[in-house]
Formats: sequence, structure tokens, C-alpha cells
Amino acid sequence: MPGSGFRGHSPGTSWPRSKTPANLERQDNLSYRLISLILIRCGLRITDATTIPAGCVVRDADGAPYLKYYNRKMKREALVPIDEELEALIARQRERNRERWPDGTPVLFPRPTANVNGTRPIGSSTYRDGLYRWLERCDIRDEYGEPAHLTPHQWRHTLGTVQFQPRCPAARRAEDTRSRLC
Repeated sequence: MPGSGFRGHSPGTSWPRSKTPANLERQDNLSYRLISLILIRCGLRITDATTIPAGCVVRDADGAPYLKYYNRKMKREALVPIDEELEALIARQRERNRERWPDGTPVLFPRPTANVNGTRPIGSSTYRDGLYRWLERCDIRDEYGEPAHLTPHQWRHTLGTVQFQPRCPAARRAEDTRSRLC
């Protein structure tokens, strides 16, 4: 924002372009792409997203899918509503994991190296490095024309802002979820 001293952090300029389907397709690592989508759509913290368990999709009594994960900050399990597209992408990630680790993996995003049995998750710093390479490939610019600097946590705040807008389907579904689960 002009005069704020924080260059490249304006949600109105670089964030929407980074989330376009064409730019998401430029993320050549399918695990990183799915982590990005989970961050964008579900608002998880990066350390929670990279350690999601393999069996993370659950359904409510009406059959709606939810992402189940461990919220490290709150020290408890949590559920976030997801759409069918994200559910299908998670299923494909699990298939890729089974191809590499036929005995299964406890995490959805196993580290690809130094991980013989698939039990170690991708590190958050490893994802961040991939995010920065992806942003460079997409040539995402801030309002000053400089390369954008985005962090995984910024998507969490963007989702929160969008959900508070009137008539937002995600906000209505989140409220519905709270009323069903509480």
C-alpha cells in the first residue's frame, strides 16, 4: 500500500492474479499445488497443512465433505468444509502416494527425499521455497511493479476477509458447520 512501508502485501493487486487457474497450473509440483489450494480455500496455517493426515476427508450426516486436520495452535482436531473438487484432488494425491509408497503413508504430503517409508511430511520451509519459485515463474507483481512477496499465511487472512463478506457461501457453510457440530 502506498506510504505504508509494506511493499507487495496488498491483497487487491497480486493475490488475485496468483490464484488464477492458469497460474496455479504453473506450479509443477502437484503436492505444492494442492497445499496452495488448501491454504487458499481452507485457511489453514502452513504447518498444519503440510502435516495433514492421509485419511483427512470425513463426511457429516448429510454427506458433505470436510477436511480433518490437527490445529497445532489450538492443540485439537478441526474440520473445515471442502468442495468436491478439492476432495477429488486429495484423492488423487493419495493415489500418487500409494504409487510411491504401496504400504501407505500416514501423511497426505510425505517428504519426497530422505523418507523411505513415507512417514515424514514435507517441511513448511520446503513448501515456502517452492511457493517463491512459483511466484517468480508466474511473474506476479505488486502495485509498484516489483516482484510480489506473498507468504502462505497471507492466504489465511484473505480467506477470512472473503468469508466475512455478506452472502458469502463459505461463510454460510462455516456457520452451518458450527451449528451442526456444536
